[in-house]
Amino acid sequence: MRSKVTKAADLVELFAAKAIAPPPESSQILVRHFQCKDSLKAAQCLVEAIDRYSPSDGHPLPAPIELLPPLG
Repeated sequence: MRSKVTKAADLVELFAAKAIAPPPESSQILVRHFQCKDSLKAAQCLVEAIDRYSPSDGHPLPAPIELLPPLG
């Protein structure tokens, strides 16, 4: 439910309430993911593989034949 902000003081009060409220569970999961050394290493490996195997001319890689729908 959205709260109605009519004055600047209402906005300040809303920000203060958000600042002291605990973050949602989805944000907590994301924070734990970014603090996990294994997740960071996996992300680094993925970025290195993308840099190594993707073409540098800016053209996307073609889709594999298995993923394309049959013609006609």
